[in-house]
Amino acid sequence: MSAQSVDPYWELTARRGPFPLTEQVVDGRPVQVFDRSPRTLVEAFLEMRAHGDAEALVYLDERWTYAEQDRLVMALARQLRDRFGVGRGDRVAVAMRNYPEWGPVFWAVQLLGGVVVPLNAWLTGYELQGLLADSEPVVLIADQERLGRVAGRPEGLAGLRGVIVVRGRHPAAVPFEDVVADVDGPDVEPHPVTPDDVATILYTSGTTGAPKGVLATHRNHVSTILVMRLRAEAVRRARLADAGGPATPTATLVTNPLFHIAALTALTSNAYAGRRVVLMYKWDAEEALRLIERERVSEMSGPPLVVRQLVDGAARGEHDTSSLVSLVVGAAPAPPQLIQDIGTTFGGAVSPGTGYGSTETTSTVLTITGADYLARPTSVGRPVPTVEMRVRASDGAIVPPCGVGELEIRGPQVAVGYHHRPEATADAFADGWYRTGDQVSVDADGFVHLVGRLKDVVIRGGENVYCAEVESAIENHADVLEAAVIGIAHPLWGEEVGAFVRLRPGRSLDPGELTAFLVERLAAFKVPTAVRFTDDPLPRTASGKVVKADLTIGTPVMGA
Repeated sequence: MSAQSVDPYWELTARRGPFPLTEQVVDGRPVQVFDRSPRTLVEAFLEMRAHGDAEALVYLDERWTYAEQDRLVMALARQLRDRFGVGRGDRVAVAMRNYPEWGPVFWAVQLLGGVVVPLNAWLTGYELQGLLADSEPVVLIADQERLGRVAGRPEGLAGLRGVIVVRGRHPAAVPFEDVVADVDGPDVEPHPVTPDDVATILYTSGTTGAPKGVLATHRNHVSTILVMRLRAEAVRRARLADAGGPATPTATLVTNPLFHIAALTALTSNAYAGRRVVLMYKWDAEEALRLIERERVSEMSGPPLVVRQLVDGAARGEHDTSSLVSLVVGAAPAPPQLIQDIGTTFGGAVSPGTGYGSTETTSTVLTITGADYLARPTSVGRPVPTVEMRVRASDGAIVPPCGVGELEIRGPQVAVGYHHRPEATADAFADGWYRTGDQVSVDADGFVHLVGRLKDVVIRGGENVYCAEVESAIENHADVLEAAVIGIAHPLWGEEVGAFVRLRPGRSLDPGELTAFLVERLAAFKVPTAVRFTDDPLPRTASGKVVKADLTIGTPVMGA
């Protein structure tokens, strides 16, 4: 094993380290957990109160300190308890953009022992109504646009004890600013909760079917918070050793929507650490560069397309990005060329990283950064502390190194199941292991390489073509911005490989040139026989995954 691959966490997780590990029996099975606080999100919030006048949230020209957020949390918790009767186990749905009210709403519900149900702000009124019916919340907190969509449905707001509107007005709702007007009232006594109590119901993206509500516990969330703080400390120490001086992180720019697990855990983990979180109304690369310069942002993450646009913008040299030290690509595999471009654009000052996780694993459970990632740009990393993994074949046998099989994850981050979906829970979760549905291969050093989804495979004449592999090859072309590979019915082969390709602005690409580029990198049966070029962004979920059900090739530019 190379020196690059030495475990960076062993000293931090040792018995006398700041993140000691211990074994605990959870649901009848031994699990490795952190032997320190916080053990619940309520404990996390109470510890956060010590951050006082440090800045917590920045949004446009608004700046909120931790002390100000704390007073809003207490005022909101009092009203949720006294006016709407929210208590332990009651669900509170949240449907809004990335407004700074998100933080106080999340922590107030946790303080009462309730369950936060984030709803996808991109959904239609019909879809939002379906999630409300499934999750059965007692209170809905929504911005004016989302509230209008729901209230306009025949079912309307039936069954709710109360509705609160954020940054707007609606006849059926109480304005948020009125609810939190009394910031000088007494503190709310936290409701006793246990690590096994459910804290959130987050809905999956639904790219392979109807969205499922994932039941995540306090243990799931605080385990993720501590892993993220552990990783941050490991990076800090590494930079201190390399640079010979302190490298104090300044701020994190959150580009993903807060109803997505990656952004939500970025919010909670940074809040626990007392760091500043910078929010955006919506993604805009030029605005992101301006915020990085103004707020001295040190960390940012996003799906490949977002990171690509940021890197291309930074390459123009119009903004000061010298504060940036970490740029993480998530939600989908990153083209190796993108990782190289991060190094070229930032001159080695920015550490690229990626990871693997899902709503069911309460965010990231595999990670890879820095030199390891530059050496293995097709990897999604190795397990973080507390996480176990295994790779199994379709017959249940454990797959040896370099073989291909389904990735399974076990650890305190793994959710307890799906809301109202016993069959789906039984199928995906067994004996503490979560079946990810992702095909992977593990190299000799233990780094995981994503091959594709079990259901994201084109079977051409009996040969498996993993879409992720072909997409990565296409996106390595200098003229390509993004690509999506799908299967097309074929009378002889069963399926053939098709691709949607979006070029970078101002670029052109001859179909023959693309084919010549791919045949040097892929076996002949993997090269797309039908390609459609498009100027439009590919349809994506809020987490950045392409919605392939919305793609049809029609009449291709290039055919077999």
